[in-house]
Amino acid sequence: MNKLASDIMKAVESNTLKLPTLPEVALRIRQSEKDPNLDVLGLARIIEHDPATTAHLLRIANSPLVRREVKVADLSKAISLLGINYCGKLAISLSTRQLFNSKKPESIKKMRQVWQQSLEVACLCYVLANKTKLVPEEAFLAGLLHKIGCLPIIALADGSDRYSQEELEIALTDIHPMLGESILTKWQFPRTISDIPLSYQNNNRYVSRIDLCDLVTIANNRVCPAEQQIPWKDISALDRLGWHSASIEESFNHIQIELDIAHDVFEYRVSA
Repeated sequence: MNKLASDIMKAVESNTLKLPTLPEVALRIRQSEKDPNLDVLGLARIIEHDPATTAHLLRIANSPLVRREVKVADLSKAISLLGINYCGKLAISLSTRQLFNSKKPESIKKMRQVWQQSLEVACLCYVLANKTKLVPEEAFLAGLLHKIGCLPIIALADGSDRYSQEELEIALTDIHPMLGESILTKWQFPRTISDIPLSYQNNNRYVSRIDLCDLVTIANNRVCPAEQQIPWKDISALDRLGWHSASIEESFNHIQIELDIAHDVFEYRVSA
């Protein structure tokens, strides 16, 4: 185990590793989900505290992604049209962008790489969910957070000059699943999401029906660098999606237009 990985494990054991906290708007939405009386105006008041997320949700509401005929200029109207669950989950997802920041140039670059890959996985999860009975906004959130465990690793490396880039890469690969599960559990996400960091790389995982983790597994294998990709025939999730390894490129081609729309809509363009 390299020095960085060793230091991270020691910090975990001593409970001194600083884990990221949910952005305020995401935390308030999570808390409001327990309120049976939450209505459109209540959710709008929470989201409006984050102008960037508000603007992004309005852009989504007026995009081809949701196929609405009416131009929406008001957040309450957008939530009314799209639904409280849909807008709440997307607002949580979009607000997490601010967590992917750092101080050192190299760390900033790595944070951006992790964010961009997570966003690509999330977009593909969103589109794939529309091909199943899974909820697209939950699939998007699952994809966006599957590598959240990378953040405290980069943050720890950011605070010292003792660690090499090679040590950072190894630590990110080996430790992010464990930390990701810890963070999402701390944030009180359901097990269907918080278990994903530990499970999405298990290509032989067996469940009776397709789930969010399956979508992340498939999306991650599609998005990751070619040298890291697993042969599609070895990924059990593909069968549960109803796709076949022999025609995988054709299957992805069939959803390319939807995927392009998702990329265009979800790409983070609003300054916080």
